[in-house]
Amino acid sequence: MFIAIEGIDGVGKSTVISLLKERLMSSGFKVYTTSEPSQSPIGRLIRDWLLKQGSNVAHPSIFALLFVADRTQHYYGEVKPMLDNGYLVISERYMESTLAYQGAMGLPTDWLVELHRFVPKPNLTVILDVPVDVAITRLRGRRELEVFEVNKDFLSKVRDILLNRARANGYPVINADRNVDVVVDDVYELIVSALRR
Repeated sequence: MFIAIEGIDGVGKSTVISLLKERLMSSGFKVYTTSEPSQSPIGRLIRDWLLKQGSNVAHPSIFALLFVADRTQHYYGEVKPMLDNGYLVISERYMESTLAYQGAMGLPTDWLVELHRFVPKPNLTVILDVPVDVAITRLRGRRELEVFEVNKDFLSKVRDILLNRARANGYPVINADRNVDVVVDDVYELIVSALRR
């Protein structure tokens, strides 16, 4: 089973996924966790150049094209082999991140969806959600912010798109402005329920 955990920056995805992995493994599941941008050369280019120098990039389509190229490599080179070996794979970010972030940059949703034609959808997409002010307070504790993490209005647009996508596609939305163990419990139950279907 392939699961994507989505949400704006500062929502707590990394922490939740780390604790979720421990909980699932203690329940007997084989679990592999990964994240985007990936560790591929394209992912490193995104992290080392695009996310740090984003304001100097000419057009939002550059973000979308690079993220989807990395995602395609990530899926076929990393996610699919682990799925084929019987692992439950959890990715921090996947296609909804591009639809939300690059959508908030003004790119049309139809084009962003079309870019993902050759990338399979996850079996389960979970949106972690907190108010933008909460996310920004959390982000201020980081030493170096990336291009998307510094603008409250932009993060508000991204959050709105994610929540609209969740409503349109039936993605569960988890309130992540609570004790992290409670959040992990909720996501764990969603995964176990999906596996039972």
